[in-house]
Amino acid sequence: MFVIKGIPASPGVAIGPAVLLPTADFAVANQHVDATEVKNEIGKFGRAVEKTLADLDANEKKLRETLGGEYANLMSMHKMIVQDPMLKDATVTKIKNEHLSAQAAIFQTLQELAASFDKVSDPFFKERRNDIFDVGKRLVGNLQENKGAFWASIRRPSVLIARDLFPSDTINLQENQIIGFCTDLGGKTSHTAILAQSLKLPAVVALSNAARQVKDGDTVIVDGENGLLIISPDRYTLARYKKTQREIKKAESLLQTINHLPTVTSDGRNFKLMVNFDPRTDTKENKKLITDGLGLLRTEFLYMNIPQPPSELEQYQIYLSTAKKFDMRPVTIRLADLGADKMPDFPLDEFDKDNNPFMGCRGIRLFLKNPDLMRTQLHAIVRTACEVPAQIKIMIPMVSSVEEVRHVRDALNQALAEFAKEGKKPVNKIALGAMIEVPAAAIALDGMIGDIDFLSIGTNDLIQYLIAVDRVNPEVAHMYDPCHPAVLRTIHQIIQTAHQRGRSVSICGEIASDVKMVPMLLGLEVDVLSVPPRMFLRIKNRIRNLNFEACSDTAQAALLASSSEEIRSLVEQMNQDEDS
Repeated sequence: MFVIKGIPASPGVAIGPAVLLPTADFAVANQHVDATEVKNEIGKFGRAVEKTLADLDANEKKLRETLGGEYANLMSMHKMIVQDPMLKDATVTKIKNEHLSAQAAIFQTLQELAASFDKVSDPFFKERRNDIFDVGKRLVGNLQENKGAFWASIRRPSVLIARDLFPSDTINLQENQIIGFCTDLGGKTSHTAILAQSLKLPAVVALSNAARQVKDGDTVIVDGENGLLIISPDRYTLARYKKTQREIKKAESLLQTINHLPTVTSDGRNFKLMVNFDPRTDTKENKKLITDGLGLLRTEFLYMNIPQPPSELEQYQIYLSTAKKFDMRPVTIRLADLGADKMPDFPLDEFDKDNNPFMGCRGIRLFLKNPDLMRTQLHAIVRTACEVPAQIKIMIPMVSSVEEVRHVRDALNQALAEFAKEGKKPVNKIALGAMIEVPAAAIALDGMIGDIDFLSIGTNDLIQYLIAVDRVNPEVAHMYDPCHPAVLRTIHQIIQTAHQRGRSVSICGEIASDVKMVPMLLGLEVDVLSVPPRMFLRIKNRIRNLNFEACSDTAQAALLASSSEEIRSLVEQMNQDEDS
């Protein structure tokens, strides 16, 4: 038995035989053909292009129906690469002039295209390198006429092991008996992790070398609760995890019985529990959840994989349909947090100048440099607020100074004034809040609090900025530590400052849906937790089984701790006490 520790990406346990996704590397030597074969090779390339486009059309339709527009739009981008005249002309030229085989010509052309992207500092274009090689993998697969052979070979429920997952792989997971997956790369907030949660597949990412440690057919256990991949488990471990599987299934069924119950601790302390809502992946199960509102509507997806920014009407239609689902409850819409790892296709100021995008022009900084984007989004939100009884709240991302808040407040007031001239006003007053994720905002919050109506702690970015660790970099991902003393002390400082001025505080990052960390967050006196729909009932059940006074005592002890190890020990002790 061998155990590899990674990052838990999606909860649950999967047990089954491993299947290794073949490497995406389609590199070949400079294979040459006789002059008499040139015409045939060009024909093979043309047929591969046609078959690839047909595959992409089919997958685009399938993705739109199952996972929503963003993933479908990725297929549209791949079609653009396949149809690019540069790709076709350069490949055909290499076959004609250099007598390269079709496969070698494709590889060389895509290598050159990828290298041109690597020279651009813009992270968006660097990311397109993965898309280019995904397209190359498709082309070569169709060229060799063995496309789909791997997926067709999976004839029983299996666990997928991969170095990484390309968009073209994701469409094949559910329909090819994949019951869970593990990847060497990725992070807890990567697209791979989000995909796993959408598909409700247990998953572990950032395993580093699992693809080299596992062999096809090995019995493996994916522990999505604790971030473990267990290879060739012994009988005791296998039996224990099968029992855990049964308990999880039973617990999921029992959780439905608390859906209508209040979110209150065993000693009577009430909390608000909301959901991070994504209209692209809404399901029948999600619609049944009885929540306290929408704690976070991310809007970046509206800007992804399209050639121009979304119009006011396009945004309004999404916000309106979403707000209607939450009747009179709060609906928190975050202004688009563009930049860093969320780069739109259309050109915007400053993107080509960002050598360090996570510290650069992103979030509100980008909007202030592109005021038309902010104006359009604010107008769409105000138009929505004029038509629904929901309590519309606007959250500003990446705030670092009070001046940024005031700029947004002025723009919001201007939008409200324009609608007032048309005789329209919001059904309920629109609240304006800030996402506290930059340490400067946390430290200087007392000077900013008078200009905001509410605040939310964005722990995903706050933690990485406090500890100076890139959460998606596999070399340092293990240092991304919610139990670091600086993290808890900063969260505590934010909450205390807000409460002194009568402001509520929510947490919507990954830490809010970490069952083990919930007692600590309650003890720090957070007012609202907002979690993915899949975790909603699990977190509600956890809160209902906690004693607030005990949580408070643990949190106070943690604030005095000098190391992460001490805090983790307190967290584990708290969970053991509650489970016993």
